[in-house]
Amino acid sequence: MGRKWKVVSVLVSLLATVAMITSCAGPTPSPTPTVSSPTPTVSSPTSPPPEVNALTVYHWWTSGGEKAAIDALIKVYATKYPDAAIMQTPVTGGAGFTMMGIIKTLVLAGDAPDAFQMHAGYEGKPYFDAGLLDPIDNLWKEEGLEAVIPEVVRHMCQFDGHYYSVPVNIHRVNVVWYNKSLLDKNGIDPTTLTTWDAFFAACDKLKAGGVQYPIQMGEAWTAAHAFEQIMASMGIDFYQDLINGKITSADDPKLSQALEIFKKYLGYVNPDHAALTWDDATKRIITGDGAFNIMGDWANGEFYVAKMTYGEDYGTFAVPGTKGMYGLCIDVFQHPKGVKHPTNSLGWLKVVASKEGQDAFNPIKGSIAARTDADISKYGPYQQAAITDFKGAQYMFPSVVHGSGAPESFKVKLSDIISGFTTDLDVNKAAQALTSYTKEISGEYTIQWSLK
Repeated sequence: MGRKWKVVSVLVSLLATVAMITSCAGPTPSPTPTVSSPTPTVSSPTSPPPEVNALTVYHWWTSGGEKAAIDALIKVYATKYPDAAIMQTPVTGGAGFTMMGIIKTLVLAGDAPDAFQMHAGYEGKPYFDAGLLDPIDNLWKEEGLEAVIPEVVRHMCQFDGHYYSVPVNIHRVNVVWYNKSLLDKNGIDPTTLTTWDAFFAACDKLKAGGVQYPIQMGEAWTAAHAFEQIMASMGIDFYQDLINGKITSADDPKLSQALEIFKKYLGYVNPDHAALTWDDATKRIITGDGAFNIMGDWANGEFYVAKMTYGEDYGTFAVPGTKGMYGLCIDVFQHPKGVKHPTNSLGWLKVVASKEGQDAFNPIKGSIAARTDADISKYGPYQQAAITDFKGAQYMFPSVVHGSGAPESFKVKLSDIISGFTTDLDVNKAAQALTSYTKEISGEYTIQWSLK
């Protein structure tokens, strides 16, 4: 997958105004009497205080599998930098929807953490546009990363041809997770579920077999995630137009078709989805309360910590209509400008990008390494299959819901619209809202994606 960048001067609304912080001076202290000395004093410049040996890291990896993965990565860092005081700040809320609001406040106030998790692509652009990130071309060169990071991933870590982040993984988003015993019991062959008609027929069979809600889904962003995969199933040309801001007609037949499919999909979904976290929805597949869950392969970490065996207890297949496609969600870290512990911030990036760090983190996380020289023997059967699929993918597409494919304002709006759609099921209303907003923010589409 290639990508062309438009060089456009954009004023990002989030960063257009920064509050001026002023302090009020207290009363003027009384002058202190001086005592003359026969020996003249020589003034010397004040040295800056030494850098504290500490590291602050913000992330949203809080589920069981996620916590185990980040703890493994932190352990690698602690081994290499044993004297550093490491302060993790995990923020609950999948896909970073909660944490990014906190980070924006800190960055704008000049109090950026030494490292914070982000998604490659559009998600970092407001920070880049405001000059709040330091380029790290030298780190990429010193660590030899261009030789081991695939081109598609390299491009998603750049702005204006320079590197501003390092990837820790590659997640696949267009995955259906299933409970194997439920499918076996009901005579369903998952390899045949390559179309939406076949998938819904399987759901009907499961309902007839006593599975009340064959599909388990969670909170608002997980609904948007599922809908994104349905949009990808409309074909790579449609999805490319979507993330380039070209789907602007509410009468677009493929947009209408995607919404109709999602409407039918919701008829098989647990009614309490809005109150359910993504990992709780995945756990219902683990326990057999549901059969299917569309989720990125971070879900594999939940099966991992539940000690379930891939191919025996659970399995996966590409979202219907997306065979040969690999939806990308790439977690990255960057070097914010003016951090308090710059040396350790760069040290963290080196560990994140290292083979040792990625081979500690990703086997637990469910993702595959962003490096092509990963030790595949350390990865489980799902990830080994994902590595094969990644290498053989006909098309790759950046996720909108996970911050890469479209402007952040569109990502947020999409989640809101789809959240409303899960309640009113109004296809025309949703289509009108999506396309109207795309036209409203046309100037924000500053990355031109070419997916073929």
